Amino acid sequence: MPTSKLVQERKRGAMPPKMPEKRSVHEGDDLLDLFPLPRYFQVHFQHVHENSRDIQAQMVQLKEYVTQVDVKLDRLTALLNTLSGKCPEE
Repeated sequence: MPTSKLVQERKRGAMPPKMPEKRSVHEGDDLLDLFPLPRYFQVHFQHVHENSRDIQAQMVQLKEYVTQVDVKLDRLTALLNTLSGKCPEE
């Protein structure tokens, strides 16, 4: 049973070969050889998902922080309003 092209690529090694700066496509070339290995995309999307989770967690923390600051600002505004009512010289 012949092995698939993806299995063969995985057996070649973890690191893709260094791509030349100028590549030309000839009629007999296998187009899959012109693209990065599937492992590249797997690592890339894993990285994207991990960053997405981290950013979402940071957003939750920032929302909580903004809520706390908003509450403190409301308290400070109320305190300043009561103080300004007691001190007419300002």
